[in-house]
Amino acid sequence: MTIGPGSSVDGYRIERVIGAGGMGTVFLAQHPTLPRRDAIKVLSAQYSADQEFRSRFEREANLAAALDHPNVVAVYDRGELDGQLWIAMQYVDGIDAAAAATREPQSMTPQRVLRIITEVGRGLDHAHRRGLLHRDVKPANFLLAQTAGEEERVLLTDFGVAKSTEDTLELTQTGTFVATIAYASPEQLNGAPVDHRSDIYSLACSFFKLAAGRNPYPATQPTKVIMGHLYEPPPRISMVNFALPPAVDQVLAVAMAKDPNERFDSCHEFTTALRSALLHGISPLSSPTAPEPVRQPVLAPGAFTAPVSGPAYPSPATPTRPHPTAPRNRGALIGAAALAAALTVAGTVWVLSGDDAAPEARTPAGPVTQSAAAPVTTAADARRLHPAFEGKIIVAVDITGDSITPTLGAHLKPGPQSQFLEALGFVYNQSFARVGEEPSPRTENGSTLSSELLSPIRSGFILAVRSDSSAGGGGLRDLPFSMTSRAATVLVLDDPAAVNALRNWSGDSERVLLDKLLPVLTKGVE
Repeated sequence: MTIGPGSSVDGYRIERVIGAGGMGTVFLAQHPTLPRRDAIKVLSAQYSADQEFRSRFEREANLAAALDHPNVVAVYDRGELDGQLWIAMQYVDGIDAAAAATREPQSMTPQRVLRIITEVGRGLDHAHRRGLLHRDVKPANFLLAQTAGEEERVLLTDFGVAKSTEDTLELTQTGTFVATIAYASPEQLNGAPVDHRSDIYSLACSFFKLAAGRNPYPATQPTKVIMGHLYEPPPRISMVNFALPPAVDQVLAVAMAKDPNERFDSCHEFTTALRSALLHGISPLSSPTAPEPVRQPVLAPGAFTAPVSGPAYPSPATPTRPHPTAPRNRGALIGAAALAAALTVAGTVWVLSGDDAAPEARTPAGPVTQSAAAPVTTAADARRLHPAFEGKIIVAVDITGDSITPTLGAHLKPGPQSQFLEALGFVYNQSFARVGEEPSPRTENGSTLSSELLSPIRSGFILAVRSDSSAGGGGLRDLPFSMTSRAATVLVLDDPAAVNALRNWSGDSERVLLDKLLPVLTKGVE
């Protein structure tokens, strides 16, 4: 019997297909007796015919059905029809986070991504406490649903094919397993023992994808993605999304450590550290030490390894974090021929999902140093040396007062601030043109959550000129949500001399800003 719209599965009336993947098809179906609709996932014939998979599926579906948490899609029932296994799950009328990010990239603000990851983390911690791993944590499994007037709900799905923590190896006895390599932990890729910290690694990769708009190790070839997870240091997300403070790099360096013993021990630990880094620009981890050499991942007996290649740019300082020490199983180094073997180690089947293919990582261009060119003494010199500034839209906004109720002030055009930035090649945001004899800056007091002053900013760059109570260190700590939630990239200027030079224009302002503002613009734009 072919299962499809109009057919029946143990009393469930199939209405339509709502999704399909490598493991099966998900249908929307009317419940046999209750006035509700459920999601029915029918496993593909390939997996339904595998006896080992069938036994694992039945046992693990029972474990998943025992989960009761607001951030986990409920599993209601399971069965078999004409040799095909199926599970009935809670139907969530919404969109998954991967699709939402593709449809509206600008909607994935750092704050929204933080909330999504935090909610998913709560569901994972609930499962981990009950001895259940997910194994396939990724944005496509984060369901987002919102009813008019209510807060967006976040639910983690696909626990119906999860695994018990009693199964310490990631490969089945027959050597087959399906996972998504863009978010897979090193121990998953090597067939080494796995525990809840593998899901935490994948959750960190998911944050990277949603907040940066690309995978942590982007490549079109699966071998390159695998080698990134196994041997390259955790990438610096602040070099991809300049709105994120460097403190986030430190948190991700722990969550994505190659050795599970060096990671956070729970999703709550991870998301709490992430919140502090993102909202306050401060990592709660202990002071960073000098970068360490890349550690070899934990390997399964007989697993292949390959030489460690250097990073495209320096790795972030690795925060010191107390953790138990575990022996590392290091395999013999082999040559490039191992790359092809990495895809089929122990017969593993890896799925490269549609959102896993991405352009190669962009290496941020460094500024042209004065030792390599004539000294930068005028805005014209800077413009010539930094062609990336050309045509970029920008506006300079003062932030003063208390960080809880700050005063914002947008410098208007024409004015010395706009003229200086335009001399560098920027285009000053036309929404901040002076009206008649209007004084500059145009100010607004009060709420950090909404801002009529900043509402016209929909792209480009905001130069945040800070002297508020939380200024210092060049970070985004305590910047108003009304600023950081905009689609524009925020660049921070908080050096007191530079702030004074920009606000109180004088004959010395250009010299000071070329010395202190130019590096900020170079890092943020190039």
